[in-house]
Amino acid sequence: MAFKLTYTDGQESDYDDGTKWDVDGGVLKLGRQDGDWTVFVSPGHWATIELVKDTEQKKDDKDDKAKDDKDTKDDE
Repeated sequence: MAFKLTYTDGQESDYDDGTKWDVDGGVLKLGRQDGDWTVFVSPGHWATIELVKDTEQKKDDKDDKAKDDKDTKDDE
């Protein structure tokens, strides 16, 4: 799931759906696969994690709405 990470100094970083993460004892662990962590961020260096709606889901929602709108016009 995509997320935005805000560091304690105010810097923000956006991560895509391909980044896996976990928090263990305040340590933020990041990697491309669950359990195969390549980056560890100390609890003193990150402030918040905000989940972002799945980008693929957003695209599907727009496509569905466009299709529904077209179907409604065809029915008129």
